[in-house]
Amino acid sequence: MTRKAALITYHAAHNNGSFLQAYATQRKIRQLGCECDIIDFSTPRQQYLYDVYKKIHGPKDVVKNLYALLHHKVIQRRHDDFTALIDSALALTPERYEDPSQMGGLEDRYDVFVSGSDQIWNTDAWDYSDAYLLNFVHGKPKISYASSMGGHILDKRGDTALAERYRRLLADYRAISVREKTAREYLQPVIGRAVTQVIDPTLLLDAGDYEEITAPRLVDGPYTFYYAIDSIELNDSAARAVRQYADETGLPVYAMFTGNKSYGLRKYGFHLLDVAAPNHYLSLIRNADHVLTASFHGTAFSILFEKQFHVVRGIRNGKVNMDDRMSSLLATCGLERRQLIEGVQWDDDAIDFGTVRPRLAAEKERCATFLAEALGMTEGRSAR
Repeated sequence: MTRKAALITYHAAHNNGSFLQAYATQRKIRQLGCECDIIDFSTPRQQYLYDVYKKIHGPKDVVKNLYALLHHKVIQRRHDDFTALIDSALALTPERYEDPSQMGGLEDRYDVFVSGSDQIWNTDAWDYSDAYLLNFVHGKPKISYASSMGGHILDKRGDTALAERYRRLLADYRAISVREKTAREYLQPVIGRAVTQVIDPTLLLDAGDYEEITAPRLVDGPYTFYYAIDSIELNDSAARAVRQYADETGLPVYAMFTGNKSYGLRKYGFHLLDVAAPNHYLSLIRNADHVLTASFHGTAFSILFEKQFHVVRGIRNGKVNMDDRMSSLLATCGLERRQLIEGVQWDDDAIDFGTVRPRLAAEKERCATFLAEALGMTEGRSAR
């Protein structure tokens, strides 16, 4: 009888990386021979984040709704495109849940439960819930694949209450893996057992696995694609570095709409596209002559699609934003020099993907083996 897995992750977030890691995790689990449904769980807080018009709780919601009204066409399209792709490309449970207390009956339908990737274990996240640590499962195996705790988890090593929370909620997990080195360094001494660091699930698939959800080419002619996450990595320092790179290479820069701060990119002469869903995102990376990315998943897909790229590092308060997620991935692939920082000479040599492929292939095999063993898909071997 085929084993059945239930996956919980940030699948409903209207964020390109969140959707794509959910798609990849589900697809890989199925490729390993295990049926897999994503638990259609979304808290009211998460739904609020991505509603076009917000329920009025205060003056800020009035301002947000006024902004949405002024830019209704692009915001509504983004919302509808994400919703359509989630519904068509992901296999979800028939029921939708908003609270862990509603999910007790799922244990009767699945053999194993999986906490997926993304920052689902970041307790500071607006839409965090203990459900992502499978607190509603009591009698079936639990595993995690590439769960992230956020970029600053090591700063919380003195928080004993948080450590006890993780210790309690992870006590009955059969196998635990995390995405970042910092998460492993934090969690392993807290729970007193082995924690495995693995690559993001988007990298477990081959480039061809994404073709069916990739939009047609969106830009005629050669271009550089700059992916700046609204309100996180977007800052003037990063944009100036991109502008300098564009001036020297002569390629036009295209960016996609990710939120209201995206409009600020126009003052640098960048072309802002109204499209904003994962199928457009994949198309813009796949067809670009060069990718400049301020996001982890922009880096991951640049490597997977074997694009020439640089990671854009913004400077804030005189300090370069050295995000551990991207640094770990670059180190894994031997691409530490692929940085674009304002005022710093960048590495202009073309990436030789002939040296990257075997490194990535070894990681894919190691991590797929971990996942297969954790799911119970290999006989005579246990997950470690």
